[in-house]
Amino acid sequence: MMEQYEENCFQIISYAGEARSYFIEALRHVKDEDKRKSMELLEEGNNSLILAEKAHLKFIQQEAEDKTVEMKMILMHAEDLMMSADTLKAIVSELINLF
Repeated sequence: MMEQYEENCFQIISYAGEARSYFIEALRHVKDEDKRKSMELLEEGNNSLILAEKAHLKFIQQEAEDKTVEMKMILMHAEDLMMSADTLKAIVSELINLF
């Protein structure tokens, strides 16, 4: 059970980190006035973020089934990274539309 817990956490961390990298790269292309590339990278980042959210959903489903989900630092880190990636996506999306 602990292996699955850690695997889910690392999936969230991996996908959310990947999404964050795509969003930062998209922002760099906004500065270079390459809107097409920015939009492509935003879409790639969104795809990665969706995968992070699917991995996170496993924990939510466990709780819905009345199974205890331990709150460990690794899960808090994973959730924090996922939320920051989601926030960055919203900001970069607005900046792309602004420019």
